[in-house]
Amino acid sequence: MNKIARSKRSENVLSLACEHARQPKGGSNVHTFTPVLLERLEAENAQLRGSVVELALQIQALRDANRS
Repeated sequence: MNKIARSKRSENVLSLACEHARQPKGGSNVHTFTPVLLERLEAENAQLRGSVVELALQIQALRDANRS
C-alpha cells in the first residue's frame, strides 16, 4: 500500500472525527457516530492486515530466491 492511499484513508477517518466534534453533544448523532467510525476502522484494519500478509509473503519469496 502506498503512502498516498494511507494518507487519504487517514484523512477520511480524521474528517469523520472532526465532523463528529462539530455535532452537538446531546444530539442523536452521538449514538450513530461510534458504530460508523468503528466500522470504518475495522475495514481499514482488515485492509492493513491483508497488506501485512502480502508483504510478509513477498519478503519470504525474496529470501527463498536469494538462498537458491
